[in-house]
Amino acid sequence: MFRKKGGQTVIELVVVLPIFMMIIFVVLELGNIAYHTLLAHHISYELARVGSMVGVKKPSGKADATRMKGKMRNALANMLGMSDPGRKVRFSSKIVHTSTDPQVSFHRNEDLVVNIVYRVDLAYPLTSYIFASEPKKLGILWLKANARMPIEKPLIN
Repeated sequence: MFRKKGGQTVIELVVVLPIFMMIIFVVLELGNIAYHTLLAHHISYELARVGSMVGVKKPSGKADATRMKGKMRNALANMLGMSDPGRKVRFSSKIVHTSTDPQVSFHRNEDLVVNIVYRVDLAYPLTSYIFASEPKKLGILWLKANARMPIEKPLIN
């Protein structure tokens, strides 16, 4: 009548604790991924903004892709606080012709398209294997983001 049932509690703990911990780790990892997704999209927007503002030196001039890339590289280093952000973020940019302004002859409208690939180091062993990009054993998720912004070309000096 007064026998101990301590073994039952231990067995219940062994069955329930891993499931509970897995749920906690999945929620934490999804929060980490959501944060880095927002950060990646913000970085791509800011790079496109910087590139579109500094791409033209003189009024109604041609967009300078080399100048844009240099300024975007400096802005990226400042945003991430790293001297070499290439390990964390890789970006590419492309100038796309959109139309010609009918009111001003020879004024071509162009957009700057910025694509980035952002590295997220996942934190928890099992969930990082679930959410990671290939190869899964590294526990790294590569997020992709892009932004498109019209290149600023002032008509008068």
